[in-house]
Amino acid sequence: MRAALLIAANFLRQHRWPVLLLFAWIVLTAGATGDFGRSRPVNVDVYFYFQQQAIFICIFSAFLAADAIHSERKSRRILLLLSKAISRGEYLLAVMAATWATAIAYAILSAVCGVWLTAHAMLPSAGLWPLFTLVIAGALVSASVAMFFSTFLNPYLATGCTLALFSIPAAWHAARHAGAVWWPGFSLLLQFLTFTLRPDWAPRWSTAAAALLESVIFWGLAAIIFERRDIAVPVE
Repeated sequence: MRAALLIAANFLRQHRWPVLLLFAWIVLTAGATGDFGRSRPVNVDVYFYFQQQAIFICIFSAFLAADAIHSERKSRRILLLLSKAISRGEYLLAVMAATWATAIAYAILSAVCGVWLTAHAMLPSAGLWPLFTLVIAGALVSASVAMFFSTFLNPYLATGCTLALFSIPAAWHAARHAGAVWWPGFSLLLQFLTFTLRPDWAPRWSTAAAALLESVIFWGLAAIIFERRDIAVPVE
């Protein structure tokens, strides 16, 4: 477990600049939405900010996880890592842990910026924390699905397949079916897109529980596939 935590910390260190840039982007877009405190923001713009951040955090988590294996194989560093008495499943778990830690930090920062925005817009802020709790669950399942695809696809295709898997059910109005809660990420995506601070919006915690369970399943599938991959073959 200690080795996995060290790998997760090293992964965050290697990706520190994209992480810090996204931190800055979250703060700047919040400031722009609120006109940097000079005027009262429009409610629609405030809602759009929250919806945008929720979806973007999940997309960024997916791409971060999808790129991990490819980058490590390209640099040949993965051979050194897996020679340190750590299994491939633990390695993937370390990547997920690092990605999820980043998503949690993004979600907290977005919620704090959201509290500032809602104060200026004179809106209640109580709904923000449930929203970003769902976002954290969405980031975890998007990272695990993207990592699963990345075991046999390049990062861009893996991220694209993840986004497609999340959104394809909309084509046949799957939201009308109770079983849609088990489609990876779809029910969470719907909640992000319909989010408002009005009392008629309420989080569905069953979707977060389903996302956590699906994350474990996709991590297990990724570990099974990755165990059979020849990582000594160089990639471009």
